[in-house]
Amino acid sequence: KQWYQRRVREAGGAQEILPGCFALVNKRFKTPMFALLFVMVTATLFNLAGNVYSLINTASFTSFAFTSLCALGLIVLRRKEPDTPRPAKVSLFFPVVTIITGIYLFIVPWFTNTIMCGVWTGMTALGIPIFYVCVKGYARPSCLLNLSGAITSFMGQILKSE
Repeated sequence: KQWYQRRVREAGGAQEILPGCFALVNKRFKTPMFALLFVMVTATLFNLAGNVYSLINTASFTSFAFTSLCALGLIVLRRKEPDTPRPAKVSLFFPVVTIITGIYLFIVPWFTNTIMCGVWTGMTALGIPIFYVCVKGYARPSCLLNLSGAITSFMGQILKSE
C-alpha cells in the first residue's frame, strides 16, 4: 500500500489539495522526494507505536470506510448520470459487495475496539474543516500561504527538486 502513497501525495500537491512541497519532483530520479520522505516518516512513526495489529486494524478500518464511500458514489453517479461515458464498465455486483464488506469492516471494530474507532473517526471528521479552510480557501490565512510557500522553496532546494 505504501508504494503508491507517495504518488497520491504528489498529485495532491500538484492540485493544491496538499502543500506545494508534496508536488516537488527530484530532477535526477523523477521521484516526489518530499512525498516519499513524508510517507517514510509517518510509516516509521506508526511502526514505532508498538502493536502492529492495532496498526493493521486502523488501516483496514479507515481504508474500507473510504473504499465503501467510493463504491457508493459510483452507484449514485450511475443512477444520477446514466448516460455519462465510462471508459470501464463495471457490473454493479462489485460495488455492492464492496459496500457490504466495508460496512461489516467498519461496524465490527466498534464492538471490539471502540476507542480506536472513535479516535480515527474523530481525526477523519477534523479533516472536514481543515479541507474547507486550507483547500477551498474559505478564510485561508495569509500566514499559512506564506509558510507553505517558504517550506516549498526550502525543500525544493534541499531535495534538488522542481
